[in-house]
Amino acid sequence: MINSIATRLIALFIGLMIVILLVFSWFVTESSRQNQQQASQSLHRELAKNMIKENQLLRDSKIDPVALEHLFHSMMLLGPAFEIYVIDLTGHVLAFSAAEGIVKRKTIAIEPIKHFIAGQIDMPFFGDDPRHASRQKIFSAANIYYQEQHQGYLYVIIGSQLQDVITDSLYTSHVVNHSIAIFVGSLLFALITSIVIILFITKPLRALSQQVKGYHRDEGWREGRVMSTKINHDVTPAGNEVAQLNDVINAMATTISQQFEQLASIDHQRKELLSYISHDLRTPLASLTGYLETWLAQQTEQNEQGRYIDIALKNARTLSNLVEQVFELAHLETGSVELNREPIAVAELSQDIIESFRFRAEQAGVTLAVNPKDNTIQVDADIAKLERVLGNLVGNAIRHTPAGGRIEITFEQITINHCRRILIKVTDTGVGIPSSALPRVFEAHFRASNKRDGESSNAGLGLAIVKALLELHQSEIKVTSVEHQGTTFSFSLPQYMIS
Repeated sequence: MINSIATRLIALFIGLMIVILLVFSWFVTESSRQNQQQASQSLHRELAKNMIKENQLLRDSKIDPVALEHLFHSMMLLGPAFEIYVIDLTGHVLAFSAAEGIVKRKTIAIEPIKHFIAGQIDMPFFGDDPRHASRQKIFSAANIYYQEQHQGYLYVIIGSQLQDVITDSLYTSHVVNHSIAIFVGSLLFALITSIVIILFITKPLRALSQQVKGYHRDEGWREGRVMSTKINHDVTPAGNEVAQLNDVINAMATTISQQFEQLASIDHQRKELLSYISHDLRTPLASLTGYLETWLAQQTEQNEQGRYIDIALKNARTLSNLVEQVFELAHLETGSVELNREPIAVAELSQDIIESFRFRAEQAGVTLAVNPKDNTIQVDADIAKLERVLGNLVGNAIRHTPAGGRIEITFEQITINHCRRILIKVTDTGVGIPSSALPRVFEAHFRASNKRDGESSNAGLGLAIVKALLELHQSEIKVTSVEHQGTTFSFSLPQYMIS
Protein backbone atom coordinates (compact mmCIF):
# COMPACT_ATOMS: atom_id res chain seq x y z
CA MET A 1 0.00 0.00 0.00
CA ILE A 2 2.86 2.42 0.84
CA ASN A 3 4.51 1.83 -2.54
CA SER A 4 1.27 2.04 -4.55
CA ILE A 5 0.94 4.63 -7.31
CA ALA A 6 -2.05 6.25 -5.60
CA THR A 7 -0.17 6.70 -2.31
CA ARG A 8 2.86 8.20 -4.01
CA LEU A 9 0.71 10.54 -6.09
CA ILE A 10 -1.13 11.70 -2.97
CA ALA A 11 2.17 12.30 -1.15
CA LEU A 12 3.52 14.22 -4.15
CA PHE A 13 0.34 16.30 -4.41
CA ILE A 14 0.41 17.17 -0.70
CA GLY A 15 4.11 18.07 -0.92
CA LEU A 16 3.41 20.42 -3.82
CA MET A 17 0.48 21.93 -1.93
CA ILE A 18 2.69 22.60 1.11
CA VAL A 19 5.27 24.37 -1.07
CA ILE A 20 2.55 26.39 -2.82
CA LEU A 21 0.97 27.37 0.51
CA LEU A 22 4.32 28.49 1.94
CA VAL A 23 5.09 30.58 -1.14
CA PHE A 24 1.55 31.98 -1.14
CA SER A 25 1.75 32.86 2.57
CA TRP A 26 5.04 34.67 2.02
CA PHE A 27 3.63 36.52 -1.00
CA VAL A 28 0.46 37.56 0.82
CA THR A 29 2.43 38.73 3.86
CA GLU A 30 4.84 40.81 1.82
CA SER A 31 2.06 42.22 -0.36
CA SER A 32 0.01 43.16 2.67
CA ARG A 33 2.98 44.85 4.32
CA GLN A 34 3.83 46.75 1.12
CA ASN A 35 0.22 47.89 0.61
CA GLN A 36 0.08 49.09 4.19
CA GLN A 37 3.29 51.08 3.75
CA GLN A 38 2.06 52.54 0.47
CA ALA A 39 -1.21 53.66 2.05
CA SER A 40 0.54 55.14 5.10
CA GLN A 41 3.09 57.07 3.03
CA SER A 42 0.41 58.39 0.69
CA LEU A 43 -1.67 59.53 3.63
CA HIS A 44 1.24 61.38 5.27
CA ARG A 45 3.03 62.57 2.17
CA GLU A 46 2.51 66.28 3.02
CA LEU A 47 3.20 65.83 6.74
CA ALA A 48 6.72 67.37 6.70
CA LYS A 49 5.62 70.25 4.47
CA ASN A 50 2.75 71.10 6.83
CA MET A 51 5.10 71.07 9.81
CA ILE A 52 7.44 73.48 8.02
CA LYS A 53 4.62 75.95 7.39
CA GLU A 54 4.01 76.31 11.12
CA ASN A 55 7.63 76.32 12.31
CA GLN A 56 10.75 78.14 11.11
CA LEU A 57 13.39 75.70 12.31
CA LEU A 58 16.64 77.22 10.95
CA ARG A 59 18.12 80.70 11.10
CA ASP A 60 21.45 81.20 9.31
CA SER A 61 21.87 77.43 9.11
CA LYS A 62 21.39 77.20 12.87
CA ILE A 63 18.52 75.46 14.65
CA ASP A 64 15.98 77.73 16.33
CA PRO A 65 15.47 76.11 19.80
CA VAL A 66 12.05 77.65 20.30
CA ALA A 67 10.77 76.50 16.93
CA LEU A 68 12.26 73.03 17.45
CA GLU A 69 10.61 72.67 20.86
CA HIS A 70 7.30 73.73 19.38
CA LEU A 71 7.74 71.16 16.63
CA PHE A 72 8.50 68.34 19.06
CA HIS A 73 5.45 69.38 21.11
CA SER A 74 3.34 69.07 17.96
CA MET A 75 4.83 65.65 17.36
CA MET A 76 3.82 64.54 20.85
CA LEU A 77 0.26 65.57 20.08
CA LEU A 78 0.36 63.45 16.93
CA GLY A 79 1.48 60.42 18.94
CA PRO A 80 4.50 58.09 18.85
CA ALA A 81 3.99 57.05 15.24
CA PHE A 82 6.54 59.50 13.80
CA GLU A 83 10.21 60.30 14.23
CA ILE A 84 11.39 63.83 13.29
CA TYR A 85 14.90 64.76 12.10
CA VAL A 86 16.42 68.01 10.92
CA ILE A 87 18.95 67.34 8.14
CA ASP A 88 21.40 69.75 6.57
CA LEU A 89 22.14 69.93 2.86
CA THR A 90 24.87 67.27 3.07
CA GLY A 91 22.78 64.71 4.97
CA HIS A 92 24.10 65.34 8.49
CA VAL A 93 21.54 64.94 11.25
CA LEU A 94 21.33 68.27 13.12
CA ALA A 95 18.51 67.49 15.53
CA PHE A 96 16.13 64.64 16.31
CA SER A 97 13.22 63.73 18.56
CA ALA A 98 14.88 60.97 20.58
CA ALA A 99 17.08 60.39 23.55
CA GLU A 100 20.85 60.35 23.14
CA GLY A 101 22.29 57.04 21.95
CA ILE A 102 19.22 55.92 20.07
CA VAL A 103 20.25 57.40 16.74
CA LYS A 104 22.83 55.11 15.12
CA ARG A 105 23.62 57.14 11.98
CA LYS A 106 24.72 60.77 12.04
CA THR A 107 24.58 61.01 8.25
CA ILE A 108 21.93 59.66 5.88
CA ALA A 109 21.66 59.48 2.09
CA ILE A 110 20.34 62.76 0.71
CA GLU A 111 19.30 61.49 -2.77
CA PRO A 112 16.07 59.74 -1.65
CA ILE A 113 14.99 62.96 0.08
CA LYS A 114 15.57 64.98 -3.09
CA HIS A 115 13.63 62.48 -5.21
CA PHE A 116 10.77 62.49 -2.72
CA ILE A 117 10.49 66.28 -2.70
CA ALA A 118 10.73 66.37 -6.50
CA GLY A 119 7.87 63.86 -6.71
CA GLN A 120 9.96 61.38 -8.71
CA ILE A 121 8.84 58.33 -6.74
CA ASP A 122 6.54 55.33 -6.75
CA MET A 123 5.16 54.54 -3.35
CA PRO A 124 6.16 52.99 -1.11
CA PHE A 125 9.46 54.87 -1.30
CA PHE A 126 12.18 54.26 1.28
CA GLY A 127 14.91 56.30 2.90
CA ASP A 128 17.58 55.65 5.52
CA ASP A 129 16.46 55.04 9.12
CA PRO A 130 18.81 56.97 11.42
CA ARG A 131 17.97 54.62 14.30
CA HIS A 132 19.32 51.57 12.45
CA ALA A 133 22.65 50.93 10.79
CA SER A 134 21.21 49.57 7.54
CA ARG A 135 17.41 49.57 7.61
CA GLN A 136 15.25 51.77 5.38
CA LYS A 137 11.74 53.02 6.06
CA ILE A 138 9.01 55.09 4.44
CA PHE A 139 9.20 58.81 5.16
CA SER A 140 7.95 62.30 4.45
CA ALA A 141 10.32 65.20 3.73
CA ALA A 142 10.26 68.94 2.97
CA ASN A 143 12.74 71.71 2.26
CA ILE A 144 13.65 74.16 5.02
CA TYR A 145 14.14 77.77 3.83
CA TYR A 146 15.30 80.91 5.62
CA GLN A 147 14.90 84.20 3.79
CA GLU A 148 14.36 82.26 0.58
CA GLN A 149 17.64 80.39 0.98
CA HIS A 150 17.63 76.60 1.14
CA GLN A 151 18.99 75.64 4.58
CA GLY A 152 18.17 71.91 4.95
CA TYR A 153 15.39 69.32 5.20
CA LEU A 154 12.75 68.21 7.65
CA TYR A 155 12.86 64.39 7.54
CA VAL A 156 9.95 62.52 9.15
CA ILE A 157 10.06 58.71 9.49
CA ILE A 158 6.53 57.32 9.21
CA GLY A 159 6.16 54.49 11.70
CA SER A 160 8.40 54.94 14.71
CA GLN A 161 10.57 52.25 16.24
CA LEU A 162 8.05 51.76 19.06
CA GLN A 163 5.23 51.48 16.57
CA ASP A 164 7.21 48.88 14.59
CA VAL A 165 7.69 46.76 17.70
CA ILE A 166 3.99 46.90 18.63
CA THR A 167 2.81 46.46 15.03
CA ASP A 168 5.18 43.55 14.35
CA SER A 169 4.04 41.85 17.52
CA LEU A 170 0.36 42.22 16.73
CA TYR A 171 0.87 41.56 13.04
CA THR A 172 2.98 38.49 13.66
CA SER A 173 0.44 37.07 16.09
CA HIS A 174 -2.41 37.85 13.74
CA VAL A 175 -0.64 36.53 10.65
CA VAL A 176 0.62 33.42 12.41
CA ASN A 177 -2.83 32.52 13.72
CA HIS A 178 -4.48 33.14 10.38
CA SER A 179 -1.67 31.46 8.49
CA ILE A 180 -1.89 28.36 10.66
CA ALA A 181 -5.64 28.23 10.22
CA ILE A 182 -5.39 28.74 6.47
CA PHE A 183 -2.49 26.30 6.19
CA VAL A 184 -4.23 23.52 8.14
CA GLY A 185 -7.51 24.08 6.34
CA SER A 186 -5.87 24.14 2.94
CA LEU A 187 -3.81 21.08 3.76
CA LEU A 188 -6.87 19.12 4.86
CA PHE A 189 -8.73 20.26 1.77
CA ALA A 190 -5.76 19.28 -0.42
CA LEU A 191 -5.49 15.89 1.31
CA ILE A 192 -9.16 15.04 0.92
CA THR A 193 -9.31 16.39 -2.61
CA SER A 194 -6.15 14.57 -3.70
CA ILE A 195 -7.32 11.29 -2.21
CA VAL A 196 -10.70 11.53 -3.95
CA ILE A 197 -9.27 12.64 -7.30
CA ILE A 198 -6.31 10.25 -7.38
CA LEU A 199 -8.32 7.25 -6.20
CA PHE A 200 -10.91 8.10 -8.84
CA ILE A 201 -8.26 8.38 -11.55
CA THR A 202 -6.37 5.22 -10.52
CA LYS A 203 -9.49 3.12 -9.91
CA PRO A 204 -9.36 1.45 -13.37
CA LEU A 205 -5.64 0.74 -12.92
CA ARG A 206 -6.19 -0.81 -9.48
CA ALA A 207 -9.07 -2.92 -10.81
CA LEU A 208 -6.90 -4.05 -13.71
CA SER A 209 -4.07 -4.93 -11.30
CA GLN A 210 -6.39 -7.03 -9.14
CA GLN A 211 -7.71 -8.93 -12.16
CA VAL A 212 -4.19 -9.66 -13.42
CA LYS A 213 -3.18 -10.88 -9.93
CA GLY A 214 -6.25 -13.11 -9.78
CA TYR A 215 -5.54 -14.50 -13.22
CA HIS A 216 -1.95 -15.24 -12.20
CA ARG A 217 -3.01 -16.73 -8.85
CA ASP A 218 -5.60 -19.03 -10.47
CA GLU A 219 -3.17 -19.94 -13.28
CA GLY A 220 -5.82 -19.22 -15.88
CA TRP A 221 -3.48 -19.99 -18.77
CA ARG A 222 -3.21 -23.61 -17.58
CA GLU A 223 -6.94 -23.97 -18.19
CA GLY A 224 -6.74 -22.27 -21.56
CA ARG A 225 -8.81 -19.42 -20.10
CA VAL A 226 -8.48 -15.97 -21.65
CA MET A 227 -8.34 -13.19 -19.10
CA SER A 228 -11.35 -10.94 -19.63
CA THR A 229 -10.52 -7.62 -17.99
CA LYS A 230 -13.20 -4.96 -18.02
CA ILE A 231 -12.96 -1.26 -17.34
CA ASN A 232 -15.50 1.52 -17.06
CA HIS A 233 -15.13 3.50 -20.29
CA ASP A 234 -17.21 6.32 -18.77
CA VAL A 235 -14.33 6.83 -16.33
CA THR A 236 -11.52 5.65 -18.61
CA PRO A 237 -11.95 6.69 -22.26
CA ALA A 238 -10.92 4.30 -24.99
CA GLY A 239 -7.77 6.30 -25.79
CA ASN A 240 -6.63 6.44 -22.17
CA GLU A 241 -3.34 4.74 -21.22
CA VAL A 242 -5.14 2.45 -18.77
CA ALA A 243 -7.55 1.33 -21.48
CA GLN A 244 -4.61 0.71 -23.82
CA LEU A 245 -2.85 -1.29 -21.11
CA ASN A 246 -6.06 -3.28 -20.58
CA ASP A 247 -6.17 -4.17 -24.29
CA VAL A 248 -2.48 -5.12 -24.36
CA ILE A 249 -2.86 -7.40 -21.31
CA ASN A 250 -5.91 -9.08 -22.87
CA ALA A 251 -3.97 -9.67 -26.08
CA MET A 252 -0.98 -10.98 -24.12
CA ALA A 253 -3.20 -13.32 -22.08
CA THR A 254 -4.75 -14.66 -25.28
CA THR A 255 -1.31 -15.31 -26.77
CA ILE A 256 -0.06 -17.00 -23.59
CA SER A 257 -3.15 -19.21 -23.46
CA GLN A 258 -2.74 -20.25 -27.09
CA GLN A 259 0.97 -20.96 -26.64
CA PHE A 260 0.31 -22.96 -23.49
CA GLU A 261 -2.31 -25.03 -25.32
CA GLN A 262 0.20 -25.70 -28.10
CA LEU A 263 2.89 -26.70 -25.60
CA ALA A 264 0.47 -28.94 -23.72
CA SER A 265 -0.60 -30.59 -26.97
CA ILE A 266 2.99 -31.11 -28.10
CA ASP A 267 3.98 -32.47 -24.70
CA HIS A 268 1.01 -34.87 -24.72
CA GLN A 269 1.97 -36.09 -28.19
CA ARG A 270 5.57 -36.55 -27.06
CA LYS A 271 4.53 -38.66 -24.07
CA GLU A 272 2.20 -40.76 -26.19
CA LEU A 273 4.90 -41.28 -28.81
CA LEU A 274 7.45 -42.36 -26.19
CA SER A 275 4.91 -44.70 -24.65
CA TYR A 276 3.95 -46.26 -27.99
CA ILE A 277 7.56 -46.62 -29.17
CA SER A 278 8.80 -48.16 -25.93
CA HIS A 279 5.77 -50.46 -25.78
CA ASP A 280 6.32 -51.64 -29.37
CA LEU A 281 10.03 -52.20 -28.77
CA ARG A 282 9.61 -54.34 -25.67
CA THR A 283 8.42 -57.50 -27.47
CA PRO A 284 11.09 -57.65 -30.23
CA LEU A 285 13.81 -56.77 -27.71
CA ALA A 286 12.68 -59.54 -25.40
CA SER A 287 12.70 -61.96 -28.34
CA LEU A 288 16.16 -60.75 -29.44
CA THR A 289 17.56 -61.13 -25.93
CA GLY A 290 16.10 -64.64 -25.64
CA TYR A 291 17.59 -65.80 -28.93
CA LEU A 292 21.00 -64.36 -28.03
CA GLU A 293 20.96 -66.09 -24.65
CA THR A 294 20.06 -69.41 -26.33
CA TRP A 295 22.72 -68.97 -28.99
CA LEU A 296 25.34 -68.14 -26.35
CA ALA A 297 24.37 -71.21 -24.30
CA GLN A 298 24.92 -73.45 -27.34
CA GLN A 299 28.53 -72.36 -27.62
CA THR A 300 30.53 -75.33 -26.27
CA GLU A 301 33.86 -73.58 -26.25
CA GLN A 302 35.18 -70.05 -25.96
CA ASN A 303 35.93 -68.54 -29.35
CA GLU A 304 35.65 -65.28 -31.27
CA GLN A 305 32.04 -65.99 -32.23
CA GLY A 306 31.03 -66.50 -28.60
CA ARG A 307 32.65 -63.18 -27.62
CA TYR A 308 30.66 -61.34 -30.28
CA ILE A 309 27.43 -62.98 -29.14
CA ASP A 310 28.17 -61.98 -25.53
CA ILE A 311 28.75 -58.32 -26.56
CA ALA A 312 25.51 -58.33 -28.57
CA LEU A 313 23.62 -59.80 -25.61
CA LYS A 314 24.94 -57.09 -23.24
CA ASN A 315 23.92 -54.34 -25.65
CA ALA A 316 20.49 -55.90 -26.11
CA ARG A 317 19.99 -56.00 -22.33
CA THR A 318 21.14 -52.33 -22.05
CA LEU A 319 18.71 -51.33 -24.79
CA SER A 320 15.94 -53.31 -23.13
CA ASN A 321 16.65 -51.58 -19.81
CA LEU A 322 16.59 -48.16 -21.52
CA VAL A 323 13.26 -48.93 -23.18
CA GLU A 324 11.83 -49.99 -19.83
CA GLN A 325 12.99 -46.73 -18.22
CA VAL A 326 11.60 -44.61 -21.06
CA PHE A 327 8.28 -46.43 -20.86
CA GLU A 328 8.17 -46.01 -17.09
CA LEU A 329 9.00 -42.29 -17.23
CA ALA A 330 6.48 -41.66 -20.02
CA HIS A 331 3.84 -43.53 -18.02
CA LEU A 332 4.59 -41.45 -14.90
CA GLU A 333 4.41 -38.18 -16.85
CA THR A 334 0.90 -38.94 -18.10
CA GLY A 335 -0.42 -38.43 -14.57
CA SER A 336 -2.49 -41.62 -14.74
CA VAL A 337 -0.39 -43.57 -12.22
CA GLU A 338 -2.16 -44.38 -8.95
CA LEU A 339 -0.68 -45.16 -5.56
CA ASN A 340 -1.50 -48.24 -3.53
CA ARG A 341 -0.58 -46.99 -0.09
CA GLU A 342 0.12 -49.40 2.73
CA PRO A 343 2.29 -49.54 5.87
CA ILE A 344 5.88 -50.40 4.95
CA ALA A 345 8.72 -51.35 7.29
CA VAL A 346 11.40 -49.29 5.55
CA ALA A 347 14.31 -51.00 7.32
CA GLU A 348 13.17 -54.42 6.13
CA LEU A 349 12.54 -53.13 2.58
CA SER A 350 15.94 -51.43 2.50
CA GLN A 351 17.64 -54.61 3.69
CA ASP A 352 16.01 -56.56 0.83
CA ILE A 353 17.27 -53.95 -1.65
CA ILE A 354 20.77 -54.16 -0.15
CA GLU A 355 20.74 -57.94 -0.59
CA SER A 356 19.68 -57.60 -4.24
CA PHE A 357 22.69 -55.33 -4.89
CA ARG A 358 25.10 -57.38 -2.75
CA PHE A 359 26.83 -59.19 -5.63
CA ARG A 360 27.22 -56.02 -7.68
CA ALA A 361 28.54 -54.12 -4.66
CA GLU A 362 31.10 -56.87 -3.91
CA GLN A 363 32.33 -56.72 -7.49
CA ALA A 364 32.76 -52.93 -7.12
CA GLY A 365 34.40 -53.28 -3.69
CA VAL A 366 31.69 -51.18 -2.00
CA THR A 367 30.10 -51.79 1.43
CA LEU A 368 26.31 -51.55 1.81
CA ALA A 369 24.55 -50.87 5.13
CA VAL A 370 21.15 -50.01 6.68
CA ASN A 371 20.86 -47.98 9.88
CA PRO A 372 18.96 -48.41 12.12
CA LYS A 373 17.68 -51.93 11.56
CA ASP A 374 14.40 -51.18 13.29
CA ASN A 375 11.41 -52.89 11.69
CA THR A 376 8.99 -50.89 13.85
CA ILE A 377 9.66 -47.77 11.74
CA GLN A 378 6.90 -47.76 9.15
CA VAL A 379 5.88 -45.32 6.42
CA ASP A 380 2.65 -44.87 4.48
CA ALA A 381 3.63 -45.38 0.82
CA ASP A 382 3.37 -47.56 -2.29
CA ILE A 383 5.82 -50.42 -1.67
CA ALA A 384 6.59 -51.12 -5.33
CA LYS A 385 7.33 -47.49 -6.10
CA LEU A 386 9.35 -46.97 -2.92
CA GLU A 387 11.38 -50.07 -3.78
CA ARG A 388 12.00 -48.56 -7.23
CA VAL A 389 13.12 -45.28 -5.65
CA LEU A 390 15.58 -46.89 -3.23
CA GLY A 391 16.83 -49.30 -5.90
CA ASN A 392 17.59 -46.47 -8.33
CA LEU A 393 19.37 -44.43 -5.63
CA VAL A 394 21.50 -47.38 -4.45
CA GLY A 395 22.36 -48.40 -8.03
CA ASN A 396 23.29 -44.80 -8.85
CA ALA A 397 25.48 -44.64 -5.72
CA ILE A 398 27.34 -47.84 -6.66
CA ARG A 399 28.19 -46.39 -10.08
CA HIS A 400 29.72 -43.30 -8.46
CA THR A 401 31.54 -44.89 -5.49
CA PRO A 402 35.11 -46.21 -5.90
CA ALA A 403 36.39 -49.41 -4.31
CA GLY A 404 36.64 -49.22 -0.53
CA GLY A 405 33.69 -46.82 -0.36
CA ARG A 406 30.49 -47.14 1.69
CA ILE A 407 26.79 -46.67 0.89
CA GLU A 408 24.32 -46.38 3.75
CA ILE A 409 20.53 -46.04 3.97
CA THR A 410 19.45 -44.23 7.15
CA PHE A 411 16.12 -43.26 8.73
CA GLU A 412 15.19 -40.46 11.10
CA GLN A 413 11.92 -39.37 12.68
CA ILE A 414 11.10 -35.70 12.01
CA THR A 415 8.10 -33.35 12.32
CA ILE A 416 6.97 -31.08 9.48
CA ASN A 417 3.94 -28.81 9.97
CA HIS A 418 2.94 -30.80 13.07
CA CYS A 419 2.99 -34.07 11.07
CA ARG A 420 5.33 -36.91 11.94
CA ARG A 421 7.41 -38.11 9.00
CA ILE A 422 10.38 -40.39 8.33
CA LEU A 423 13.42 -38.78 6.72
CA ILE A 424 15.15 -41.33 4.46
CA LYS A 425 18.73 -40.72 3.31
CA VAL A 426 20.95 -42.61 0.86
CA THR A 427 24.54 -41.54 1.52
CA ASP A 428 27.70 -42.61 -0.31
CA THR A 429 31.40 -41.79 -0.03
CA GLY A 430 31.83 -41.54 -3.78
CA VAL A 431 33.27 -39.02 -6.18
CA GLY A 432 30.55 -36.45 -5.47
CA ILE A 433 28.71 -34.18 -7.89
CA PRO A 434 30.12 -30.85 -9.17
CA SER A 435 28.20 -27.87 -7.78
CA SER A 436 27.45 -26.72 -11.34
CA ALA A 437 25.68 -30.02 -12.05
CA LEU A 438 23.56 -30.20 -8.87
CA PRO A 439 20.58 -28.20 -10.25
CA ARG A 440 20.29 -30.60 -13.22
CA VAL A 441 20.79 -34.03 -11.67
CA PHE A 442 17.05 -34.80 -11.79
CA GLU A 443 16.64 -33.86 -15.45
CA ALA A 444 15.89 -36.71 -17.84
CA HIS A 445 18.93 -37.87 -19.83
CA PHE A 446 21.31 -35.67 -17.80
CA ARG A 447 24.49 -37.59 -16.98
CA ALA A 448 27.24 -36.14 -14.83
CA SER A 449 30.74 -36.77 -16.13
CA ASN A 450 32.01 -38.23 -12.86
CA LYS A 451 31.07 -41.94 -12.89
CA ARG A 452 33.49 -44.21 -11.12
CA ASP A 453 34.32 -46.44 -14.08
CA GLY A 454 33.10 -44.49 -17.11
CA GLU A 455 30.42 -47.07 -17.98
CA SER A 456 27.95 -45.92 -20.61
CA SER A 457 25.08 -48.36 -20.05
CA ASN A 458 23.19 -45.92 -17.83
CA ALA A 459 20.83 -43.63 -19.77
CA GLY A 460 20.48 -40.97 -17.08
CA LEU A 461 16.76 -41.58 -16.46
CA GLY A 462 17.04 -43.14 -13.00
CA LEU A 463 16.97 -39.92 -10.96
CA ALA A 464 14.22 -38.43 -13.15
CA ILE A 465 12.11 -41.52 -12.39
CA VAL A 466 12.93 -41.19 -8.67
CA LYS A 467 11.74 -37.58 -8.66
CA ALA A 468 8.52 -38.44 -10.50
CA LEU A 469 7.75 -41.35 -8.15
CA LEU A 470 8.28 -39.20 -5.05
CA GLU A 471 6.13 -36.39 -6.49
CA LEU A 472 3.31 -38.94 -6.59
CA HIS A 473 3.83 -39.27 -2.83
CA GLN A 474 3.79 -35.43 -2.43
CA SER A 475 7.44 -35.60 -1.41
CA GLU A 476 10.47 -33.69 -2.68
CA ILE A 477 13.89 -35.22 -3.08
CA LYS A 478 16.95 -33.16 -2.20
CA VAL A 479 20.63 -33.65 -2.88
CA THR A 480 23.78 -32.41 -1.18
CA SER A 481 27.25 -33.26 -2.40
CA VAL A 482 30.91 -32.43 -1.97
CA GLU A 483 33.32 -33.48 -4.70
CA HIS A 484 35.67 -36.32 -3.75
CA GLN A 485 33.81 -36.77 -0.45
CA GLY A 486 30.37 -38.10 -1.28
CA THR A 487 26.69 -37.41 -1.98
CA THR A 488 23.47 -37.63 0.03
CA PHE A 489 19.97 -37.96 -1.44
CA SER A 490 17.15 -37.38 1.05
CA PHE A 491 13.34 -37.37 1.08
CA SER A 492 10.60 -37.82 3.65
CA LEU A 493 7.41 -39.90 3.80
CA PRO A 494 4.51 -39.86 6.26
CA GLN A 495 5.08 -42.11 9.25
CA TYR A 496 2.48 -44.84 9.60
CA MET A 497 1.02 -44.69 13.09
CA ILE A 498 -0.47 -47.89 14.50
CA SER A 499 -3.78 -46.91 16.14
